[in-house]
Amino acid sequence: MHSIRRIATALILLSAAASAGDARELTWFYVVPAAANTPGNNGTDWHTDLTVYNPHDYTLPIVIELLETGRNNSGSVPTIEIDVYSWETLNFWDVLGEGGFDVRGATGALLVYGDDLQMSCADHACDLAVFTRTYTLEPYGGAGELGQAIPGFPAGLGLDASVIAFMPQIIDDQSFRTNVGVVSLSMDVVTVRFELQDADGNVISQRDETLLPFEHRQWPLNRDVTGGSIAAFTIQGPSSATVVPYASVVNNITGDAAYVEAHMTVVGISAESARSSSPLVLPDRALIPAVVRERPRRQLTE
Repeated sequence: MHSIRRIATALILLSAAASAGDARELTWFYVVPAAANTPGNNGTDWHTDLTVYNPHDYTLPIVIELLETGRNNSGSVPTIEIDVYSWETLNFWDVLGEGGFDVRGATGALLVYGDDLQMSCADHACDLAVFTRTYTLEPYGGAGELGQAIPGFPAGLGLDASVIAFMPQIIDDQSFRTNVGVVSLSMDVVTVRFELQDADGNVISQRDETLLPFEHRQWPLNRDVTGGSIAAFTIQGPSSATVVPYASVVNNITGDAAYVEAHMTVVGISAESARSSSPLVLPDRALIPAVVRERPRRQLTE
C-alpha cells in the first residue's frame, strides 16, 4: 500500500513539473541531425523517411533544407518548399531519394521549419511536428527494416557554451558499432570536443571537430567500449555558435540501429573543462532562424 502511494505522489510531482514547461513542446524550427540515402558497412543500404504534421486548422507553408555532409552549407542548399494542409500528416518516403532531394550516395542533416517569409510565425502560429525513420534495406543476415527513430530536434535547444551534451549507452565491440555525428547551426566556424567515457566514468579518448558553417559530420567511433557515454561541449567559436551532436549504435549482424539523442545539462565530468577552455558568452538562441534566412534558397527544379 505504501508503494502505491509513493508512486502516485511521484506521478503528481512529474505532472506539476511538466506543466511548468519542462517538457519538450512543439516548435516551428527543427533540425534532423542525420539523414541518408547511401550504402553502408556490412551490406547495409541506408534511407530516411521524413514525416511532417500540421496541427493547425489552416495550411502551413514549410521549408526543408538539406545540409550535406562534409561541406560549408552557408550558401544556397537544396531546398523543398511545400504547403502542408490543415491537420495533414505529410510523408516523404526516402526523402533523399528520387521522390525528394534525389541525391543517391549522400548523407547529411535536414532543417525543417515553418516558412516565416510567407506567414507570421509569432508565438505558436507555425508550430509543427517533425519525425524521421532511418533504416537499411536487405542488410547482411537479416531484414533490419524497422530502423531508428530520429525525431526533429528543436533548433533552439542545441548545444552552446552554456551546456554540455551527454549521449549514453555507447557500444562499440564485435557485436555493435557506433557512429558519432554533429551538425552546426552557426554561420561561423566552431570547434566541439567529444570525450568518450567507459562504464566507470573514465575518459578513454578525446576528439576535437572543427565545423564549417552549417556543416554536418559523422564518423565511426572505433573504440572498444560497452555501456559507455560520450560528452560533447563547445571549446571555440562565436557567441552564436550552436550545434547538435548525436550517436547511432548499429547491430553488426542485422543492421538494426538505435539513435542516441544528446541530453543537455549544465553539470557533468567535463563541466570544468568546458568552462575553462571556452571564453564564449551565451548566445541568443532566438537568432537561429534569422541566421538560416541569410542563406539564399535553391529550389530542386533549378
